Amino acid sequence: MAKRMGFDGRLYWGAAGSTAATELKIARDVSYKLEPTEVDVSDRNSIVDLSDVAGIKFSLEFEVNNQSTDAFIAAFRTAAAAGTAIAFRTRDSASGWGVDADFIVGIDESQPLRDAQRIKVTCTPTDKNGRVPVWN
Repeated sequence: MAKRMGFDGRLYWGAAGSTAATELKIARDVSYKLEPTEVDVSDRNSIVDLSDVAGIKFSLEFEVNNQSTDAFIAAFRTAAAAGTAIAFRTRDSASGWGVDADFIVGIDESQPLRDAQRIKVTCTPTDKNGRVPVWN
């Protein structure tokens, strides 16, 4: 089985409410995290603290180089300022596993002295447009 390289992954974006279809080729270092929201289910039957999963937290993060003419940069800046959603879809290869959902976005822009200007985008799932995350 061949190992997958980071550049094999895909990130797509589009209008909230529908599956993202436009590949975001300016993306760098895409990552996402699935982590359980734990609840304490301990009782007197065990001296060990016990936990169970009550939900799952999910976040998507990536960086883009700041390009003033790129449509995505204009779209996510507008969405971040207005609190509206953007659709994202990830894949670990062209037809691989990933998530499809609408997200609210936050941005963190850096302007280092000796490197390209980059914008870090942090995305959190939302159901504002009736879509919840689907993994497939």
